[in-house]
Amino acid sequence: GDLSASQSASQHRLAMDQMRGGISNEIEQLRNKLIEFASLIELENDFSEEDVEFADRSELKKLVNGTLQRLSELIDSFQYGRAIKDGIAVAIVGKPNVGKSTLLNALLKEERAIVSEIPGTTRDVIEDTIQLEGLLFRFIDTAGIRESEDVVESIGIQRSYHQIEKANVILWVEEIQEDAHELADRFNALNLREDQQAIIVLNKSDAFHACHAYDVEEALSTLTHRTPTLAISALKQNHLETLKTLLVESTNRSSFAQQQIIISNVRHLQALQKTKEALIRVLNGLEQTIPSDLVAIDIRHAQHYLGEIAGKISTDDLLESIFANFCIGK
Repeated sequence: GDLSASQSASQHRLAMDQMRGGISNEIEQLRNKLIEFASLIELENDFSEEDVEFADRSELKKLVNGTLQRLSELIDSFQYGRAIKDGIAVAIVGKPNVGKSTLLNALLKEERAIVSEIPGTTRDVIEDTIQLEGLLFRFIDTAGIRESEDVVESIGIQRSYHQIEKANVILWVEEIQEDAHELADRFNALNLREDQQAIIVLNKSDAFHACHAYDVEEALSTLTHRTPTLAISALKQNHLETLKTLLVESTNRSSFAQQQIIISNVRHLQALQKTKEALIRVLNGLEQTIPSDLVAIDIRHAQHYLGEIAGKISTDDLLESIFANFCIGK
């Protein structure tokens, strides 16, 4: 379904990776390691009267900790996977009349948003998409952020903040003639998350000499801890190709962009989260030295949830591991 619905090269690659079994292979490797130790725990339960210990508790802790780390990486990749699947959300944010709607129209190459000199013209969220180097970007033009007593405009401003929270990339648009320190203070006040990328766009640079524009770029980039900063003219469409390149680079800077296995399916995410919860219980049980039969229950739960992803939910694997590795009945 993901393959047939894909609209970009990145969506196509993500769907093909799933069809080739990339996720299933990864999950199966984790599941097989758990099965091996689960068989040892089950043997201990069967021979509990003989007071023998087949499973090395320190090795089991090491395995569970390693598995939990990998599960966390896969779970954390979900946000990036959904961004690829649904389109990378780029919020165009800034004060009124800095040229946000003009920039959106220039990027889309059509009059998608109404442009006027009246502050507060954009009162609701406007979305549209384009493809850049095989990536689908979903641009979101937001209402200008300012103090307003207008009820309708205030609702639009609240929606702007909501879009900032949801966006993968923030295009923070400012006018280049303003003081660099004031611009930096406004940008830093956004308090963006670590997983969000940002590009500062200094608009209306056509009214200034190129050297002045470069000086402001460098000053602002330094004041914002080397946040990518670019002087453009949305009206004259100057340096828009450079901006598109920065957008692609911002996506590639994501820590998950280089990861081979990326989760984009909600069902997979939920199964991984349940697996993680079960393994945390296993770890807590080992720390508290609870009986093996209770530890075994949580390991079986973890195997079950991993099996939901790999399409294997059976006790046969556990029995095969026991009989293959141990001489039962002789």
